[in-house]
Amino acid sequence: MRRFSYMISLPLAVILVVFAIANRESLAINFWPLPWIASLPSFLALFFALLIGFLAGAVAAWLSGGRGRRRARQLAETARAQAHQIAEHERRHAAARQAQASQNPSTSLPPARG
Repeated sequence: MRRFSYMISLPLAVILVVFAIANRESLAINFWPLPWIASLPSFLALFFALLIGFLAGAVAAWLSGGRGRRRARQLAETARAQAHQIAEHERRHAAARQAQASQNPSTSLPPARG
């Protein structure tokens, strides 16, 4: 798996470096409703746009998974409550068996061979 990661990452890094070297000319970006103007290399403008798109997609994916995470939390809580109920039932059952054995000691002995 690590080799596959290197096989993908290394050519991608080379392509990004070549792209950055080839697109060094300055680009003025105007943030229209605001009075800001940024002047930066065109490759940085593209990289920032890609970063903003990636972050927007990550936020959208995280928000869309909210219902599934909530359901998983509910199921985990239900499983914990059921495990507690099972343990309590087993404890009561063992106590009842022990009480029955102490009241009737002859039933706990195996039958005599003979």
